[in-house]
Parts: sequence; C-alpha cells; structure tokens
Amino acid sequence: MPCKRCESIPIFDYHVQDYYITLPTDHHVEGFEKSLAKKGLMFEKMEEGYFIEKLEGDDFISYLATSVFNSVEKKDVRILKIPHGKSLSFCDLKNYRSLEEWERLEANEEVLSIIQEKRIRTLFQPIIEVETGEIYGYEALSRGIQRDGLLMNPGKLFSEAKAMDLLFNLDKVCREASIRAAAKLSLTKKLFINFIPTAIYEPSLCLQSTAKTLSEMGLSPDQVVFEVVESERVDDFLHLNRILDYYRSRGYSTALDDIGSGYSNIETLLNLKPNYMKIDMDVIRNIHENLKNQTVLSEFIVNARRIGAKILAEGIECQEEYEYLKSVGVDLCQGYYFGKPQEDLLENIVLTNL
Repeated sequence: MPCKRCESIPIFDYHVQDYYITLPTDHHVEGFEKSLAKKGLMFEKMEEGYFIEKLEGDDFISYLATSVFNSVEKKDVRILKIPHGKSLSFCDLKNYRSLEEWERLEANEEVLSIIQEKRIRTLFQPIIEVETGEIYGYEALSRGIQRDGLLMNPGKLFSEAKAMDLLFNLDKVCREASIRAAAKLSLTKKLFINFIPTAIYEPSLCLQSTAKTLSEMGLSPDQVVFEVVESERVDDFLHLNRILDYYRSRGYSTALDDIGSGYSNIETLLNLKPNYMKIDMDVIRNIHENLKNQTVLSEFIVNARRIGAKILAEGIECQEEYEYLKSVGVDLCQGYYFGKPQEDLLENIVLTNL
C-alpha cells in the first residue's frame, strides 16, 4: 500500500535551528538514519522520534523532503525553541509543537504585539464626488506593522484577532489610529472610518474612547462617517441599529459597506437608515457592459433616494465604469482609477475625463 505522505512535497518557509522529528511511517526509518549519517548530521534518537541540533530550517526541510521521505508534512516536524542559556530537556514531549501549531503561535504573538504596541499604519483612499469631480473625503484603511517592519495582510490580521477573541481590541486601536493619522494630516474633508459591529457589545461603553479621541484631535462630528464592515456576518440587526443610532445621536454619519453582497433584504437595509450606501465592487466591476448588475444598481439607487442616502460605488478601475456610474446618477465613487490607498492625502484628482 503506497505511503500517502510520500505523494507530495509541500513547501515550507520557516527558519529554526532545533528540530524534533517524528517519522511519517516505519519504512522511512532506515533511509532517514542513513541520510543523516551521510550528511554528517548530529542527532539523538529518542523513544518517539529524533532530535537534531543547529540546522537551518529551509535547507533541512528541503533536504528531508527531496532526499529522505519525498514528503514531509507539518505534523511530522516538531520544533523545540530553547531559551538562550537554558539546557535541553527531552522528558516532556508536550513542549514540542508541530510547524503548523508553531506558526499559529508566532502569528498570535505578532498580532498581540501589534495591538498592545498600537503598531498601526493608516492609509487613505480618496472618495470622489461624481458631480464636481472633486475629492469628497477619504476612507481610512488600517494595516498592522509587524516587528520586522513589514505590513501584515489585513485579512490575516483581523482573522487572527478574531480567533484570539481580540477583535474588539484591534478594532478599537485601528479606529483611534485612523483618527489620529487624519488629524495629523489636517484633514478637512469627510473621514470614513471602518468599524466591526460584532466587536462592539454596548455602544455607549465600547465607543466612548473613539468619541474621546475625536474630541481630543479636534475632528468635528459632521466630518466623520462611521462605516460598517463585515456586513454579511451581521445577524443581529437590532444590535447594529443601536450602534448606528448611537453615532447618529452624536452628530456622526453612518455608512453600510458591501451593499449587493452582504444584505439580501433591502427593507432590512433601509430600516438601518444609513447616510451612505457603498455598493460592492462585485456589482460595479464592468458594470458598463453588465445588464444584470445595472439592474441591481438601479434598484439600490431608487431605494437610497427613499431614505435620503448617498450612493457610493467602490472598486472603480476604469474610465468606462466611471462614465456609466456618472450617467446613472451615482453620488460618489472610490477605486484605483482615482487613487490607491496611501499615507498622504491627495490634494486633487487629475483625470482628463472628470
């Protein structure tokens, strides 16, 4: 019977010096030991596996995969990290973790440090007023800064924070960082700030620090638009309405994101009474030649007018999309066609057809 673990060669991108190895199946043992001896590698045979010292992770994993097993799965390679100056101990194998487990711990530590140290970089993407062609405002987009200075993928950052039950903490840090970054740049236009409703429990308590930061930084409530994200995951619309009511009662505007993908019931959407309805980019993509999406957009425009909301189309990437949206009366536009997210504020948009 063929060994399933020998059927593929996964690629690892991980650096570590000390390994604890458990073999995939018994028939790998002889070849494994011979290969280690041939390479002159020092190892210690243990009851449940092998310990191999001072090896570079990528090179060693690649060597095992190609020369020994023709496959190494993450659960076969276990890592022991030894604090500097400490002696090795093999008596408690529970201290060993698989590569997959260790990578998750590394990610958790990174996310935790980003939140604790508030290492957030805020990028601003312009929002254009269609009628005038001028900048109407900016959406603030948060990026976590890793300890090595690189930016963490935002999807990974928020998904890891959610898995760690730290979504509220991350959401709070990002909102406050957006406000401070905008104030530092002397923003005078509208500021669209994302928030995750599922991370907010009691609006009057959870959002106090956000309101305080706005006041401290001198931003006017009528300048700020709080934008719901992850709308497709919102099940408790009563709770969401309480949050939006809290913002509205204090003079802020509200927006709903992902219209066209996250909300299946238009009446439920309208009952939330947003000031802005952001149309999902899946609806906008190539809308100038997509009759079905044109009908969808038309319905949203009609219903937005019922409640006095502005329609904001996002994800515009070409002139044809923009020209069509302009022709049907969309109020605002956002997308790479006008500008990519960046740390500075664009003074104006230069497009020949605006």
